Amino acid sequence: MVRLVARTVKYPHFIVKWAAERSSLYRHLVGRFLILAIACSLLAPQVARASSDANRGPESYGYFDFPTCVRYALVHSEDFLKNRIDVQVKSIDLKDAHSEVFPTVQVITRYYIDRAKSKDSTDNSHGSLSVSFFMLNWDIYVALLKIKSHSILVDIGQMSHFDKISENIGNMAKIFYRIHVLERVIKARKQAAALHKNRLDYFKTRLDQGAIDTVDYRSWANLTRNENLRIRIMEKELEERISSLKMLMGYQPDYYLPLDTRDAANQILGGFNGQMVSYADIQSANLSLQIAAKHEQLQSNRVTGSYVSLLPRPIIILEQIENQVDRASGFNFALGFDYTVWDGFRRVRDIRRQKLRAMQLKADRDQLSKRIYGSFTRLRDELGIFNEKVALEREQVRIAELDEERALLQYKATQIPYDAYVQKRIGKVDAYANSLTSLQERVQALIDLATIAGGLNRYNARIQY
Repeated sequence: MVRLVARTVKYPHFIVKWAAERSSLYRHLVGRFLILAIACSLLAPQVARASSDANRGPESYGYFDFPTCVRYALVHSEDFLKNRIDVQVKSIDLKDAHSEVFPTVQVITRYYIDRAKSKDSTDNSHGSLSVSFFMLNWDIYVALLKIKSHSILVDIGQMSHFDKISENIGNMAKIFYRIHVLERVIKARKQAAALHKNRLDYFKTRLDQGAIDTVDYRSWANLTRNENLRIRIMEKELEERISSLKMLMGYQPDYYLPLDTRDAANQILGGFNGQMVSYADIQSANLSLQIAAKHEQLQSNRVTGSYVSLLPRPIIILEQIENQVDRASGFNFALGFDYTVWDGFRRVRDIRRQKLRAMQLKADRDQLSKRIYGSFTRLRDELGIFNEKVALEREQVRIAELDEERALLQYKATQIPYDAYVQKRIGKVDAYANSLTSLQERVQALIDLATIAGGLNRYNARIQY
């Protein structure tokens, strides 16, 4: 028989005390862990919801940067669609001109239910079915000239299409950059409005204390109202600019357009600064000059056509005649020439007329070239002024920042009152807004220069089309 006997083991006092302390510590840690786990489970939905709201906040940016806006417009813009259709129509006209090289033969078939016969006719060889064919007017010289003319018109249509694209991209670029400036100026002006409100509250306290006059307080209140009104005006302009951009893009006007305007100048210009552009580059790449030269080429072809009208026209007669009182019935085939002997010298005068029109077109192209040269020199001079102006405005911003830091130290040292310090902070915001405006003038001048030099696509690979 086995007997189990329980014994009590006695440990030293310091060991028992250490074990009790460790057990209490473990219970405390486990309790804190459970509380933390419960708090995380309760706060997780709110944190996730707050993170989602932050992603949708004003600091989030969309995916429509400037190159994306251009690519969208190339597909959806109604202006580009009309130009593409015009080029297609001209291409169809060119195919029609090619078909005129060969004679056009027409076949006419008729089935007579009741066919009239002469009283003394005993010929019953003609049945109720009649088939006749003949060739329409044909002139190989005119056909070749039409082919050349319509080929030039197709080239003009394509160049006009590219010119319209270049013009619309330039307009989109100006609007896009203006949106970029407005967003940042509005943000700065809202900071200025908050400073105006703080200053007005300060003067309200001074007014209640009898330290200032009522007229002074009303003056500061009116300045605050003016700042809020400026913000509303700029917000209204921002909405109008976005609507204009949607129209140029072919975007639905009632849809939200998620724009990404960060680093807008680099998005638009792609590093283009205008320093390497010469007038020779503009003459070789300007689409308006190329279109004018094509119109001259077309008019030269018309001058050739006026000379061709003096030549005899080849004639091919291919016809079948039936039942005509003045001609014998049967099949006729003949070759020959047709020539107008006397027309009162109208063809000779038409040669002179076409030459004068060619001289007009040449004068128009020379005048256009001079206007473009004037625009080139004006933009080049303006860029020099705008570069200097941008440098001055940036220096003014740095001076305003240093002035604001000095005013802060003076205010802490009670050397200037609170309203004077706030005025320095408002001055810094004004300097920043002015610097954005001066930079916008420079960017717009660069956009105009790139447009007359062949389009922004020549200097920014991201907006190639």
